[in-house]
Amino acid sequence: MKTKNTDNGRAIAAVFAKKYGTLVALFAICVFFTIRCPGVFLTKSNIITVLRQISILAVMGAGMTVIMIGGGIDLSCGYNVSFCGIIAATLYQQYGLPLWLAAIGALAFGSLIGLFNGLLVAYVRIPAFICTMSAGFLIQGLNQAYTKGYPISGLNNAFDTYALKTTFGIPNAIYIMAAFMILIYVLLNHTKFGRNCYAMGGNAEATMMSGVNINMTQLLAYVLSGFGMAVASLILLSRLGAAHPTAGDGYNMTCVAVVFLGSTMFREGEHNLMGSFFGALIMGILVNGMTLMNLPYYYQNIAQGAVILLAVAVSSIMRAKKK
Repeated sequence: MKTKNTDNGRAIAAVFAKKYGTLVALFAICVFFTIRCPGVFLTKSNIITVLRQISILAVMGAGMTVIMIGGGIDLSCGYNVSFCGIIAATLYQQYGLPLWLAAIGALAFGSLIGLFNGLLVAYVRIPAFICTMSAGFLIQGLNQAYTKGYPISGLNNAFDTYALKTTFGIPNAIYIMAAFMILIYVLLNHTKFGRNCYAMGGNAEATMMSGVNINMTQLLAYVLSGFGMAVASLILLSRLGAAHPTAGDGYNMTCVAVVFLGSTMFREGEHNLMGSFFGALIMGILVNGMTLMNLPYYYQNIAQGAVILLAVAVSSIMRAKKK
C-alpha cells in the first residue's frame, strides 16, 4: 500500500513539475531578488515598472504564440516592429496626419507584412523559417534605405499616450498589453479560428482532411501576429520618443524565446498564451533584478541566454515524451 501511495505521490509530483515547475522557478527568482534588493524589488512602483517594461515583449509574444500554436514561426517580427514605428512617425511628422490616423497606418502596415508572410508560407509553400527570415532581411533593408540609418525625431511627445502617460496611476502600455492579450485569448479559446489553430498545430494533415481550410487559418494567424507587432511598435515608439530604424530588431529572437519558455508551463510542451506572458515576465524580472543589483549588462545576456537554452531543451523533451 505504501509503495502504491508513493508511486501515486511521485506521479502527481511529476505532473505538477511539468506544468508548474517554471512558475516555481519564477517564484524562486523573485525571492532571490527580494532578498538581494530589500525594499526596492518587491514594491508597487517596481512591479509596475516591470509590467511596463515587458509590455512590448508580451504583446509580440502573444502574436507569435498564435503562429507557433499553428506550427509556424516568424523571424521577421522584430524588423516588423522597427518598420511600423518608422511608418507611424513618418505619417505623423512628414505627412501631417493626426496621431490616430498615423497609428492606424502603422497597424495596417504591420498587418500587411503579416499578410505577405502568410501568403508565402500558406499558399506558395515556402518553409516558414526561410520565408520569414528572408522577409525580415527585406524589411530591414527597406527600413534602412528609407531612413538612411537615421532616426525620425522631433515628434514632440505626440506618441506618449501609448506608453508614458498613465491612467489611474498605471502606464497605458500595461492596459494596451492586457487588452491585446485578452483579444488573443478570446480568439484562441472561443472561436473556430482558435480551435483550427490548435488542431493544425497538432496534426495539419488530419485537420485538412476534416475539412478545415488550413491555408486560410495560417494566413490569418500571420496577419494577426503582424497586427500585434504594429501594436508593440507604437508602445516602443512612445517609450523612445523617436522612431529608430533598428529599434525593434533586438526583440526578434527574444520574442521567439519567450514563446518557447512559455511552452514549459501549463500545457506540457505546447505553446500557450499564458505561458508566453509568464515567459516575458521571467525575462523582464531577470533584467530588472540584475539592473537593481547594478550588474553589468553582459551578465543579463548570460542569464537570458541560459534561461532560453534551458527552456528550449525542456520544451523539446516534453514534446518528445508526448509523442
